[in-house]
Amino acid sequence: MDTLARLSGLIPRLEAAAPRGSWLPGAHLVALTAEVPPYCSKLEPMVALVVAGEKRTMLPGREFTCGPGDYLIYSVELTVTARITRADPFLAVGVRLRPELIAELLLETPEIAARDEPYVGLGVAAADEELLEAVLRLLRLVERPRDFAVLAPGVEREIHWRLLTGPQGDLVRQVGRADDRFTVVRRATRYIEDRFDQAIRVDDLARHVRVSVPTLNRRFREVTTMSPLQYQKQVRLQQARIRITAAPGDIAGVGHSVGYESSSQFSREYRRLFGVTPSQDAPGAQPRETVTPSRDAPGAQPRETVTPSQGAPT
Repeated sequence: MDTLARLSGLIPRLEAAAPRGSWLPGAHLVALTAEVPPYCSKLEPMVALVVAGEKRTMLPGREFTCGPGDYLIYSVELTVTARITRADPFLAVGVRLRPELIAELLLETPEIAARDEPYVGLGVAAADEELLEAVLRLLRLVERPRDFAVLAPGVEREIHWRLLTGPQGDLVRQVGRADDRFTVVRRATRYIEDRFDQAIRVDDLARHVRVSVPTLNRRFREVTTMSPLQYQKQVRLQQARIRITAAPGDIAGVGHSVGYESSSQFSREYRRLFGVTPSQDAPGAQPRETVTPSRDAPGAQPRETVTPSQGAPT
């Protein structure tokens, strides 16, 4: 039995017994048997390994597809749109990337240097056997608590090392380095998320993160493929979707609460991102035919599909 098959047998059992990563801070397991339409998710720096099924993560103009044996690196805190496109079943494991551990590994291996060039804060690659085996050993320890306490830190360190020296090593290194570009973007996204329902002036945001407006726009787009205001719009719509669950009969009120003055604009942009209108997405609504999120979402560029890297970091 190969490593992916072993992981496929282990994840559903562990997900049922220890959901939401109670066994390792910041980690989580996913086991689904049905496809999931587009949704927004707030992510911190982490690696997400797909064991079975398929997941697509979208940024304006780019789409990252992960199938069995692929992993997606998130190097910056970011709200993204994703969908589960194949769930027969869909199985995945996510592990938070620890900046202090990555920084420690970099200090021990000074010959590993990050390339000084712009790239988006997400990347996808195919996992090699060494990485898959390390993830499998970590999950097996979950069922042996006494061993886990002693051995898990070493396996977690190995996983970070495999990622650091793998095809997406540049992205992983950024998590452990005080990189000015990523620091600016992290501070900017937090500022936006704290004020998502308010009118934000770009020059105020630039002043907050202590860079010029052109520098802010350039660095933000390099990492997220969005402008700051496009990112704010995505956060607003994510919050709206959460609030619709609590107030399904007050669609206009929800739109207003997240910063929209126009109900028609709110409905139009909601459908553009999630494929359904707010009223169609509300609990208890009659099932409706959904549409693929538009390529013409605010700020979108011609779509580029990103497949797992087989060579050097890109």
